[in-house]
Amino acid sequence: MKELGRGGEWWAHPLGIAGVRLMPGHSVVGLDCHSWSGHGRQFPMADYALAHLLPSAEPGVQVGGVMRLRVIGVRDMDLHLNLVRTDSRLVLRGAPGTRWRPLLARQRRDLEEGGLVPLWDEAEASPYELADEREYTSLVRTDRDLAWLGSGLLRRIAVFQNFSTAYSTRSWIAGNEWIFELDTHRDVSLAHDAFLNRLMDDVWGLPLRVMRRYCSCGLRATALRGHQCTFYLEHQHPDVPGVMQIRFRWGDPVHGDDVRQRLEDLNADRGWLDRVLPRRTDRARGLAVREDESR
Repeated sequence: MKELGRGGEWWAHPLGIAGVRLMPGHSVVGLDCHSWSGHGRQFPMADYALAHLLPSAEPGVQVGGVMRLRVIGVRDMDLHLNLVRTDSRLVLRGAPGTRWRPLLARQRRDLEEGGLVPLWDEAEASPYELADEREYTSLVRTDRDLAWLGSGLLRRIAVFQNFSTAYSTRSWIAGNEWIFELDTHRDVSLAHDAFLNRLMDDVWGLPLRVMRRYCSCGLRATALRGHQCTFYLEHQHPDVPGVMQIRFRWGDPVHGDDVRQRLEDLNADRGWLDRVLPRRTDRARGLAVREDESR
């Protein structure tokens, strides 16, 4: 969750995850077909996942990727992963046509040509990873403190697609906070309460509670470009560390006016697009729309 969401890319589904299936002893994470970079380049999501997830080391520099993550097998479109000396298993399922072995070979070749050391085939924790764990103890502790949140959100990734009105979902970690930024178009209701109710549902949601909220929906009519409502959530049990910060942003597209076209090019579901990015019929008829009009 952390590594896939940290980039500034576009995906047909939140964080490029098309769906998650819970299986006995492991989870299957289905990936989108492609990712669209902030530089306007489209490339396979499988490439993006390998570049962000698989650990590699550059002498004297912090290990990149997920430390202790290992490739334990490839079966058709499934890449099997685990963490060293744990029972943790995960399967990345690529889009149809994904060939993991050539992608892994190319990833290894590119790293080695750049003077880096691939670590995903090591049987034990590598000296690079052990050194990082000693030197960056606070970062390692943060990852462990937020593991319950990432695990829970991964299993409920569909909440972001089905119950949010956002067309863009991005995330990153700062300190002990996992920050999610959800952008909703001006022509669509923000509906953050409905999303939070699903996320914190007593049966199907996570054991979260709202610790602070800053809602500016009352200023919506006077907002020229948009506004943001920010919620801070924590575990219902006060001893569990970690905070989830959700920024619900509403207004004009902040990433350009061609957002819908980008998502269409990524084969995003048309029904979902019509819900979160409806076509502007007034502009299609050539009518002018004043940006300072309240809607």
